[in-house]
Amino acid sequence: MEDQSMIFNLLSAYMSFDIFSVYSFICFILPGSVWLFLNRQKIAHKRYRQRHIIWIYIYMLYCYLAVKKVAGIGTIWDLISHGKLDSTINLIPFSSEGFATYILNIIMFMPLGFLLPLIWRRYREMGRTVLTGFCMSLSIELSQLFCLRVTDIDDLTMNTLGTAVGFGCWIAFRCLFPKAGSKAIKVSSAEPLVYLFGGILGIILLYNWRIFG
Repeated sequence: MEDQSMIFNLLSAYMSFDIFSVYSFICFILPGSVWLFLNRQKIAHKRYRQRHIIWIYIYMLYCYLAVKKVAGIGTIWDLISHGKLDSTINLIPFSSEGFATYILNIIMFMPLGFLLPLIWRRYREMGRTVLTGFCMSLSIELSQLFCLRVTDIDDLTMNTLGTAVGFGCWIAFRCLFPKAGSKAIKVSSAEPLVYLFGGILGIILLYNWRIFG
């Protein structure tokens, strides 16, 4: 049943479009968009800036789908509503039910391992990219304490592995297409982290679904 639920979430993430999706997406991209606006002069005269901005929003869209539509992170409003943190934490490795759950968690984070080095040269080091995937997954698992969902070390492990697999796909892609990522530009070394973790904070602090229902 858990496997079927996760498969459904993966499919519905790309199919659902309603007022809650629009609201949550705005909450996610708002911090990164504000940061990009404040730093607009840093890329105003650089070549490929328009291409870079397009890739930024593709990256944020992926992060939003993974964080909100698939993983379903909790918010401060969930915590206020429930009045307590969830105590369901699984720290026993490989104790989750269903092999498909592991595979889906790997697949969910593969785009992160591919997009980071594609868009930002700084992330063409595997260690930095995998660490970012680990921190993203950890943020998701910790936020799920707010919404009474299971916080699972297996999810953290498989998500991190998925990032590494995605980075391997980038290496293979770069071998086939040596010029891939050659038009990458730099705004700030913290840029991808702002878009990712700023988006997570945007959901946690700003997304209160009860406004519409």
